[in-house]
Amino acid sequence: MFEYHILPGVALSTLNDRYTIQTSRSFRVAPLATITNLTSEGFSSALIRQVLSNPQIRNRVVNEIVTLVTQKNYSGVTIDFERVAETERDLFTGFLRILNQRLKNRGRYYLSVALPAKTDDQIPWLRGYDYGGIGSVVDFTFIMAYDWHTPDSPPGPVAPIQEVRRTIEYAINQMPSNKIILGFPRYGYEWTMSNGSVQSARAVSVDMAIQLASSHQVPIQYSNEYQQPHFTFRDENGRRHIVWYEDARARVAKLLLVPRYRLRGVGAWQLGLHFPQSGFIVSELFDVQKVL
Repeated sequence: MFEYHILPGVALSTLNDRYTIQTSRSFRVAPLATITNLTSEGFSSALIRQVLSNPQIRNRVVNEIVTLVTQKNYSGVTIDFERVAETERDLFTGFLRILNQRLKNRGRYYLSVALPAKTDDQIPWLRGYDYGGIGSVVDFTFIMAYDWHTPDSPPGPVAPIQEVRRTIEYAINQMPSNKIILGFPRYGYEWTMSNGSVQSARAVSVDMAIQLASSHQVPIQYSNEYQQPHFTFRDENGRRHIVWYEDARARVAKLLLVPRYRLRGVGAWQLGLHFPQSGFIVSELFDVQKVL
């Protein structure tokens, strides 16, 4: 359930989630509360530093999370702390270890963590995430295997298959493969170009992408190299638009990596983005295991 975030004074924000938790459990789906470092300016490195570097604040946050999970009948928690700095690398792993111990002391609760995709430990802005250390102290990880291209980058595939594969191969050398949930995108991006440079960009769902191609009557291409669809069109003002996104073919290519690498399962960001083929594909390729 997305999301609870840490407020000034180290309390957690509120969420009207009781009906969703009850509905989830009625379908034998384990509800997990997501805890983030989101602020009005986005994911905050300063907030993470404050929480992780001060033992008193860290313990208060742990207490808040444990209370939330137990009182609201969650099955556990997902920690989605983004932009963790290299200087907080060991502190972050230690925080997860303490939180997992506290949760296990209260019952059978899951602890998972959302991790940015990385293919080695030399990428400066990702050194705060110790895949090996984190994998040893949590029940499973959700690897966000997407956003190789974003609105802030030149146009390109959102989740190119070779980068997804490289991410998996790095991860399984750091942690057991059965602790890895492979995360997929349910979206893409549309870039508006001007003289060969990006003028603006926005996220589009799978449905939106297909509607764009249909409304401008342009063919959808498919990259066998990246295993992702794309197309280009010009608007009424003559501006060129480039769209890369995820579709059923791209999803199948990634799903087949799960048995190949013996991963725990699959996940996606996010369910509010309409991708009607996705559920059908999963049910055709997998037997879904219920944990409740």
